[in-house]
Amino acid sequence: MGNYGQLKLELIRKGLAIPDEIRGISEVICGYCDGQPGDEIVLSLAENFIVKVPIKETGQDQPTLKLDNGKIKLHSMGKEIEVNIVPLPNFVREQMKKRSPISENACIDGYCMNLFLRAVGQKNRLNLTRETILSSIKSAFEEGAADLIQLNMDYCREPDRGLARLAPVVNAIKKEFSTFVSLRGFPPKNKQILDQVYAAGIDLLNLPLEGFVGFAKKGDIISPPLVYDALEYAAKIFPPGTVWTELFLEPESTDALKDKIDYLAEKGIIPLLKLTTPSIITKELYLNIVEVAHHLEETVQKSQLPLKWLFPHCRYMSPLDTRFFLDLPNKAKLNAKPVYKSLLGRKALEGYTKLRRKLRIKDVSDSYESAGL
Repeated sequence: MGNYGQLKLELIRKGLAIPDEIRGISEVICGYCDGQPGDEIVLSLAENFIVKVPIKETGQDQPTLKLDNGKIKLHSMGKEIEVNIVPLPNFVREQMKKRSPISENACIDGYCMNLFLRAVGQKNRLNLTRETILSSIKSAFEEGAADLIQLNMDYCREPDRGLARLAPVVNAIKKEFSTFVSLRGFPPKNKQILDQVYAAGIDLLNLPLEGFVGFAKKGDIISPPLVYDALEYAAKIFPPGTVWTELFLEPESTDALKDKIDYLAEKGIIPLLKLTTPSIITKELYLNIVEVAHHLEETVQKSQLPLKWLFPHCRYMSPLDTRFFLDLPNKAKLNAKPVYKSLLGRKALEGYTKLRRKLRIKDVSDSYESAGL
């Protein structure tokens, strides 16, 4: 193991074995619901560097947890390192035991609570009620399990992709909680809907170019030009550093990936790279990943896009944590301090975003009328 980034890729590729003799230890059992193969557990490999790993059966050359003198250690790639297990929030555990709607549609990723929403039924109502959403957010905040909220809106056939129906939900969240709200979804057919999204109170916007799961009906394909167009429009509305997209980190085709990174950064859009791994990661392939990490960091720095809005992700590389893929373990750290962990920074930015939103809404009032909003 050369660095924590290499270890993260190995864990995502192979999963994690937890021997029976340590499954009942309090530090271990706090990390999962039932601990059976297929369940997941989150490991903190270093401060602010986390990975969500599927639990697997014990096998040859399998990353494995061990107990050594009362300390939890990870055996992988011929080495043992001390790791921390991120506790599964109690409210998530309780909901999973009940198999309630929220248990299938909520998870924690670093500082972020993800809620997965979709339009259902003939009236295209949301799969989670406003009351359920607010209750789950309250539980997460009271437990200290999250610092911001991300609404993940699945594919919707409506021209606005269901984004407009989220406005009452976002308003309710903002009214009850002092928090930033992120939206991850599909681009609307009319990009001026994004003005309404911003006006509703969305602080961060992620329109993935690759890897978003959804089913478009025939003749309604979400093409890359449509996503690029929406991203570029959004980057003119939202504050710098708050518009993101997702790309696959495929170590076999780095040149095309670097070209995409260059283009996006030039347009004021921050790329997040989803960690996908082949069945075997050779030394050459990992050097390609290191090359991409260096290029991503350097390109975003040149663009002068702020990184403070980003947060640690379980399954992504971002400009925030490239050092974990480039530096030795004892030197790796985040490239910026996320705003969510600074009370003073949060308060200052909350005031800034409220003022900026009011000014922007005033500026785009004509575009609302033209969009029929």
